[in-house]
Amino acid sequence: MSDARTRILERLRRAESVRPYYANTEPAREREWLARQPALGDLAARFTREQELVGGRVLPVAGWDQVPAAVAPWVREFAIGSAATGAVPRLDPLRAHLAGALGVRVLTYDREIEAQRAAIFGVDCGITTVLGAIAETGTLILIPSPAEPRLLSLAPPIHLALLERRALHPTMAAFLESGAFGSGTPGSAAPLVTTPPSNLVMISGPSRTADIELTLTIGVHGPKSLLIALIG
Repeated sequence: MSDARTRILERLRRAESVRPYYANTEPAREREWLARQPALGDLAARFTREQELVGGRVLPVAGWDQVPAAVAPWVREFAIGSAATGAVPRLDPLRAHLAGALGVRVLTYDREIEAQRAAIFGVDCGITTVLGAIAETGTLILIPSPAEPRLLSLAPPIHLALLERRALHPTMAAFLESGAFGSGTPGSAAPLVTTPPSNLVMISGPSRTADIELTLTIGVHGPKSLLIALIG
């Protein structure tokens, strides 16, 4: 092992026991500051408002069994002729309704990514489940997995996200403190852990960017339309 590498590793080991300079050393002051912040109110209403401010669409749905019929108007409005989903059993009724009653060509991601990459880029809509969401900022939180790769929420021009109301958290801090990291699939029996995954996707509206002349462009680096079914 080189001397330089040894020195670097020694510094990193020493740093593990040192409190970072930005760490809060006065929790009482933090609690006082938090107490002065305005209440978020109804989390679903706040989440919906924040999403709509940036162009997202949110549709309340009573339960999972009603999702297929509830999203049908969006399929017609956005002329969705093809869609891709992950290999998530809970989406079976939605896939069947899309392919049957609505005539949508449905691709289920069930092979290696290289074998389906071109097909995912070629569909109109990517459909994913959602691990959680932050009401304060209108942010979706997804954990890509072998069953639901990141491309589903990134490559197609339309992203349909299925979010359970119970997965709403008031703030980012509340989400992190909840220990809500898991398999990324709502209702999964996998144990929850507190260690963040290596790949965490956070989405606050349709993809957008602006050049130096402040010209806003939608859908350059990701979906142009974000549709969210808020379930429960």
